Amino acid sequence: MNDITFTILKAVVSVCAALITVYVIPYLKTKLADAKYERLLKIVVTAVEAAEQTFKKAGQGAVKKDDVLAFVTKWMVDHGINITQEQLDRLIEAAVFEMNKEKKNGNQRAGN
Repeated sequence: MNDITFTILKAVVSVCAALITVYVIPYLKTKLADAKYERLLKIVVTAVEAAEQTFKKAGQGAVKKDDVLAFVTKWMVDHGINITQEQLDRLIEAAVFEMNKEKKNGNQRAGN
């Protein structure tokens, strides 16, 4: 291989490495973060539904929430996901809201 070909090859490799660093790696990080977030949402919804089935007596909202917090927090630690307690509280409240909305809509349809 002559010097000109080698120099051109080095330049092409350098440009490719720069493009990967600037565009591909951030894109992959975003996709991985999105996938982790989607998985976290599914885990929160599943934990909320499980707590609803486990603790059926009225007035056990705090017990249910503590159960969900413990389960989801352990799962997050095991999977290297870090969010604030406030963010986790909001995810849980959103899951509870959606579950209650679905129950209400289901009861309205059953009553018609």
